[in-house]
Amino acid sequence: MTVHSASGAAASGPVDEAFIRRALDDADLNALRMALYQATGDEELLALPLKQTPMYGGALKQTVIEGGAAQAVKDRALRFLLQLPADFTPVQPSDPDLRAMYEAFRDESLTDKDWSYRRDLAAFDEHPRLARWNGERPAIPEDFEVAIIGAGFGGIAVAVQLQKLGIPYTVYERRTDLGGTWTINAYPDVRVDTTNFLYQYFFEKNYPWTEYFARADEVQGYLEHVARKYGVYEHIRFESDVTSAVFDEDAGNWRLQVAAKNGTAHLTATAVVSASGLFSTPKRLSVPGIEEFGGEIVHTAECTGEERIDGRDVAIVGNGSTGVQMMSSVRKRARNVGVFQRTPQWISPRDRYGEPIDRETRWLLDTMPYYWNWYCYSIATMRLGGQLLQEPDPKWKAAGGLVNQANDSYRESLVKYVQTKLADRPELWPKVIPEHAPMARRLIVDNNWYGSLLEDNVELVTDKIERFTPTGIRTADGKERLFDLVFTATGFAVQKYLWPTTYQGLGGATLEDRWSDPAGGGPRAYLSLTVPDFPNFFIMYGPNSQNRAGSLIVWMESWARYIAQSMIALIEGGHRHLSVRHEVFEQYNERLDQAMLSLIWYDEGSKDRNYYVNEFGRQQVNVPWRLEDYHQLLERFDPADYDFA
Repeated sequence: MTVHSASGAAASGPVDEAFIRRALDDADLNALRMALYQATGDEELLALPLKQTPMYGGALKQTVIEGGAAQAVKDRALRFLLQLPADFTPVQPSDPDLRAMYEAFRDESLTDKDWSYRRDLAAFDEHPRLARWNGERPAIPEDFEVAIIGAGFGGIAVAVQLQKLGIPYTVYERRTDLGGTWTINAYPDVRVDTTNFLYQYFFEKNYPWTEYFARADEVQGYLEHVARKYGVYEHIRFESDVTSAVFDEDAGNWRLQVAAKNGTAHLTATAVVSASGLFSTPKRLSVPGIEEFGGEIVHTAECTGEERIDGRDVAIVGNGSTGVQMMSSVRKRARNVGVFQRTPQWISPRDRYGEPIDRETRWLLDTMPYYWNWYCYSIATMRLGGQLLQEPDPKWKAAGGLVNQANDSYRESLVKYVQTKLADRPELWPKVIPEHAPMARRLIVDNNWYGSLLEDNVELVTDKIERFTPTGIRTADGKERLFDLVFTATGFAVQKYLWPTTYQGLGGATLEDRWSDPAGGGPRAYLSLTVPDFPNFFIMYGPNSQNRAGSLIVWMESWARYIAQSMIALIEGGHRHLSVRHEVFEQYNERLDQAMLSLIWYDEGSKDRNYYVNEFGRQQVNVPWRLEDYHQLLERFDPADYDFA
């Protein structure tokens, strides 16, 4: 039997009824229900009983189909797939129909604000979040060009927008390949910790990922695929390091100094987009005696993948996302591993982490019309409830609670998870269970970190590192442990948003000086994207940009659209440059700082040792707004917020 995909292509390999049943048994049945309804118009599918299944201690809720109705969905889907014609053509739903299906998906009513944010989460448009001209494309000045610095997710997102609009641009990448952080990081078992069904561009449909959480090389390959497919690759200048950018007030453009392998070039650009990313500058370990150590010290951001681990005594300093992710792999190869923990972290399980996408599931994604769209929507909307975890409830706390009911329940579930994983080592519980609330710091995915602590060749060290010795590390209790190799998983200097480029705007102002002023509280921007006195300058993943629960790539696409809309405003209006007005910038940041005070990041016990909070005591990484509110701010470029020249 041959079953064709919705695109008309024959399925690869033998597919029989048993194969299809296995695919349906592992499907997201609510996503399948909506895909089937959309393909058939069968109204009975909308009347099936639903229930909300709590996840992670009730912090999140998944909508599932109740009882025997689940089997009914699988039976109907089986019949549909067995009879699927080769010439089936998917149809894009109208906005009213899509909104009605969204509401039926979780049996909920959406406000206009909710609908506006969610509209593109199922990615039915050919290119969601695409900037468009307000009519026919006007003539673009011959000298108009946008310089994009960095060829990672952010830089490519901006480049695709400009490519679609026909606006000239060049991407400057200081390395020999694109990919940003996915080219930099080559430490053991490096992979995404957000499912690829969220960590992807939504204009590139149903990419054939091989795992639910892709490894770095697959992500890098994906970015190269996108860059080539959408015409961006030929606009990238590799081994081109933009060391400085100075705004020329007389000419009204930016003068760039670019260090390349053939020498230094001096170039001009109408606008500049910094897409160097938040996690680009390694944070160095500063400990007495480190220069005396006779072994190897490697920051995880500088791993090459060629490090000699087998049979050696290895230290991992840090138990953030990277240290936790790499530890199990290192443990399997090393003779002994010392894990140096400064601050306990909430380390949680994640569904399907480390699992391959099997042939049945890949077939269903490729074959069942609309299933990929609804599967993405299901995951994206399930995570929306995570925002509640960051919002303390004064009444709950007054009654003796810690944060709010959902967060406290989540804490209980995480504590039980730790105690279950370390059931044979209860003496470790107080060492690894944090005092701070979940979500006050970045939540970390368990890649068998707890399981590795049970192994004979792993030691958890919680005493403070006093100094390095020529042969190892001595802790505050006076004990010296011997090591050949030390991995410093100490993260990134997140205050260095624009490294390694220096920027000088109007009147000689530099961003480095402005953002290092204690009176300003560190890096700030309007909408996380732009700063007064720096005309035609934008930042991808800038200050206070990290979202609270959704997909980072959705926001990459949203920021890129906003930047493209600003270029449209310049060109259509016949302007040379624009700069956000000072009062707009100040008012926005006042509202932002005020909103931040009501969230978990400033709660007692959460503020210290938290990379979200900078040296001036200000939360500079996350955005405080709920996703639908931040979306509303970014959806349309407002010329009234800017001064034009």
